[in-house]
Amino acid sequence: MHLYDPFARYYDADFRHFHDDIPFYREWARRTGDPILELMCGTGRVLLPLASAGHRITGVDLSPAMLALARERLVAENVIERVTLIEADVRSVSLPENHFALAFVAVNSFMHLTTVEDQLATLAVVRRTLTRRGMLIIDLFNPDPLAITREDGRMQLERSYELDGRYVQKFVVIESDAAEQISHVTFIYDETSADGVLTRRTMQFTMRWFYRFEVEHLLARAGFTLRAVYGNYDLEPYTSSSPRLIVVASPRR
Repeated sequence: MHLYDPFARYYDADFRHFHDDIPFYREWARRTGDPILELMCGTGRVLLPLASAGHRITGVDLSPAMLALARERLVAENVIERVTLIEADVRSVSLPENHFALAFVAVNSFMHLTTVEDQLATLAVVRRTLTRRGMLIIDLFNPDPLAITREDGRMQLERSYELDGRYVQKFVVIESDAAEQISHVTFIYDETSADGVLTRRTMQFTMRWFYRFEVEHLLARAGFTLRAVYGNYDLEPYTSSSPRLIVVASPRR
């Protein structure tokens, strides 16, 4: 069982209604054409609208529970024939070479790769599998040093919602190390059943944040040419106050 498997339904509930980046990926898919590759695809939040728009797309994720939820949704929407789901580690997944016109890692998922070795291994996979004119998009959050200094381990209620007839409260605890650029994150889910029984599940993981020129140098080291840096999904220029750090690159041949 993968670390995220027991939390797949919570993850899906947390993020399934986030649609801010969908028009962004639809437009890039229109520009590049098919086939498309999504790394760390989770429960199919982006796979589904792209497949519904007629695109052929492959999704890779390490969690079988996440992929099961993605497959269930794709089948329900009758678009599963356009989607290939692969359970694999993005650092070593075997994919056809010179095949994909577009590859992307959606909102913050690349941050789960906490070492340079893991980052370069993943980028090497992408580089091999992209066509000569293929594009890579990595969507990261733009780190705010002041906000990061306040991440000192205090527990905060992030959201509450209904899930499968139960009441869920999600608490978040973050401790960040500025020197290591690492955040130690704990998600706490308190789930109350209809008869009042409380169940608590705790999920811990680490994420590494990136700064602009760090990402640029990483891409160059991995054999990519930087094409653009955006600060949001409307393709506005990246600035210190931008909510996102979105990089677009292509393989250097």
